[in-house]
Amino acid sequence: MSTQPRSKVNNSIQGLRGLAALTVMLVHVHFMAARVGFARLREDAWIYHAAGYSVVLFFCISGYLIVSSLTKSGDVRKFAFNRVIRIYPVFLMLHLIMFGLGPVMNYEWMGSLRSDLAAWGTHFVSNLFFLPGIFHLPLAQKNAWSLSYEAAFYIITACIFVGQRSWTAMRGKLLILLSLAGIIAVAAIEVKIVFFALGSLVWWLERRGQLRLPWAGLAGILGLAAGFVFYCLDRHVLSALCVFPFFAGLVIQKGASSTILSTRPFVWLGKVSYSLYLIHPFVLDPLRRICVKLADKTSTHTAHVLFVTVGIPLAITAAGLSYELIEVRLTRWLIHRPEVG
Repeated sequence: MSTQPRSKVNNSIQGLRGLAALTVMLVHVHFMAARVGFARLREDAWIYHAAGYSVVLFFCISGYLIVSSLTKSGDVRKFAFNRVIRIYPVFLMLHLIMFGLGPVMNYEWMGSLRSDLAAWGTHFVSNLFFLPGIFHLPLAQKNAWSLSYEAAFYIITACIFVGQRSWTAMRGKLLILLSLAGIIAVAAIEVKIVFFALGSLVWWLERRGQLRLPWAGLAGILGLAAGFVFYCLDRHVLSALCVFPFFAGLVIQKGASSTILSTRPFVWLGKVSYSLYLIHPFVLDPLRRICVKLADKTSTHTAHVLFVTVGIPLAITAAGLSYELIEVRLTRWLIHRPEVG
């Protein structure tokens, strides 16, 4: 018998979103500062891998919530619409900014697009549909690589859902076979998709009432730490296995990790995490350019302090505004917009 949800929103999972997005931003702050000489570059494995580990924790959340959402709605079209409405408003705004200003500002590989309209259009479309990341194509928004795997997971999950509902028909069998082929193909490119499977497994166990975890607090903390160690060693399957008790503890909302992540600051950061994840480079890079010029007039230390103390709150504020204006208000208008005519 399936278990009933404890609340409409699991604050522990929401808090994990916030912690993961905050960690990604802090790691990027360090590397962005080091790249212009504000700070000494730390090449410790734990710093380098902290952002990637945070992203695969996002994958766990998606594996759990997306399967749950699709199963509850039972409507693939509605599921697809909700995913598009959830992902594209913020992404598209930044996508237009990137392809509007990137070539003009000679941003990395995009500078060559100023004199090649066909290449500009090709890369505009490939990035719009999240093809870089999975395919070997130039990526405009660096953080968007993870959205490629999110989109692949959505498609594969929807195909499995439709296939198993129409298994007796040839279409159902074909969809399942295509889904399995898709899983194998994506896993061959990036084994980190095992974290999606972990989230889906936790959902399945919870639905069957079999998600029991003795010593959830201690097991979760040790699992999170061990998972990070294995992740740093590129042992992603072992990492996912270790993360299981941590993530399961958050789902059943037991243990110290669940208590900490359920606090209001982490829950709020979780609400704005998608905007924070995508927007912070657009806030931090212009500020860094200003701080570089300031360093010539003051000192590198002053510029570094300014970059950190102003940049982090500014990025979080921008994420909050993006969430309220785009993720909430614009999305609400798109769903309930008045009919024309």
